[in-house]
Amino acid sequence: MSPTTGAALNPAIAWSKVDVLTPYQRITAEIQVRGRLRDTLNDPEPVFHLRNVSAEPLLPGAVALNGVPEGLFSKGMVCGIRTIEPEPPPPDQVMEIIRRYVMFQADTFMVTGAAEFPKAVEPAMHNEILMKSMFFPMVDVTVTIFGVTGKSWTQPTILVNRDKMLALYLG
Repeated sequence: MSPTTGAALNPAIAWSKVDVLTPYQRITAEIQVRGRLRDTLNDPEPVFHLRNVSAEPLLPGAVALNGVPEGLFSKGMVCGIRTIEPEPPPPDQVMEIIRRYVMFQADTFMVTGAAEFPKAVEPAMHNEILMKSMFFPMVDVTVTIFGVTGKSWTQPTILVNRDKMLALYLG
């Protein structure tokens, strides 16, 4: 097997710094990623590895963490996640894209921003494209936590968990 073929079948494992939104805390940590973050989150493994974990409580009773060396986290409990440093575009990225306004509502939070679609795809297919994977990307977003004054922030990208969705509105 040539080195290129082996690399394509077994992408390198790396650690990437992330923000993770859960129903009760905002975690900053490094996640073990094989390939790209989206691929790691959408693979069938139910957990992912974290290290250097710190957490800011969002709700009363949630525990603050600072510098926990390592841990495992259930993908099902992730509301949203993003890399701190932007990932380079995928090699197969479509050059002509359009953006649509998106409001993603869950029971404890809301994300407003945009979703990007290949220009050639019919708008009627946009919902299907977003719902295809457990985690899908949104860009230029504002994250708002319900019931907690002052807990809202903006960020360039986030992968939201389709399974936490109560409603999705496309403009």
